[in-house]
Amino acid sequence: MKLSLATSVSDYRNKVDSLLLKKECCNNLILGLLGNFQEDEPDCYLGYVERDGEVIYAFMQTPPHNWILADVESVEKAVLEEIASFIYDKDLHVPGVLGPDLYVERFVSKYENLSKRNANLHMNELIYQLDLVQVEIDGNGQLVQASNEDYSLIKSWLIQFGIEARVPITEQRASILARTYLENGSVYLWKLKNRAVSMVNKSRQTKHGATVNAVFTPDEFKRNGYATNVVAALSQKLLDEGLKFCSLYTDRSNPTSNSIYKKIGYKEVGTSIVYHFEKID
Repeated sequence: MKLSLATSVSDYRNKVDSLLLKKECCNNLILGLLGNFQEDEPDCYLGYVERDGEVIYAFMQTPPHNWILADVESVEKAVLEEIASFIYDKDLHVPGVLGPDLYVERFVSKYENLSKRNANLHMNELIYQLDLVQVEIDGNGQLVQASNEDYSLIKSWLIQFGIEARVPITEQRASILARTYLENGSVYLWKLKNRAVSMVNKSRQTKHGATVNAVFTPDEFKRNGYATNVVAALSQKLLDEGLKFCSLYTDRSNPTSNSIYKKIGYKEVGTSIVYHFEKID
């Protein structure tokens, strides 16, 4: 078994793309990042594991963010332990790690032992994939691409979304995200009689799919089916534009959101957990 860091983005893509595309939906984060990288992307670590000349696994980091572990079928415990040792021996920064639950837990166990740093579970999510929208979208409302006039609303809703998701978004971060979403033309509103009642965003795109995120409905508009409609409408739009599937992440412990997405036609295809390691004093 040989572990290496690729020296260029194109070299890394050539080595890992076919492996990651076998579970494209579950690997949407790595694939989406690679799709957006420039050839001379600074300060990123693009790791892969080879056995008998064949790439069998991939892992990466864009500092200062968490390490990402790929979702690949039937990876032995030893591979994850070797990755933890490889990163530790190279003295690379490990703020946290995310990926499929079993693989992350194997990495965490080994890295805790090596570094003497404890890890705490930060997020525990399910990954869903939709190939066909299975609900009828309410004709009384309309999916509308947000405009610059909606900036203050989008910013405010992102802050509230962070609170609900238990991943606080600062005002400055919300401002940056709102501007980025609007510039990209990726954020949409569900409008009823010209009043915005729910929000959704098209996030990263891969070869055959795109991820939907930032789904938010203010308390005053909840329990009216608006989240169902805005997600279903954007999902249908993306499929109509030629994508084969849509994906999204949900909090494993939130039965309401999981029920909504299953009703629309999303099916569970994977897991994603995030552990944060204690900072070194």
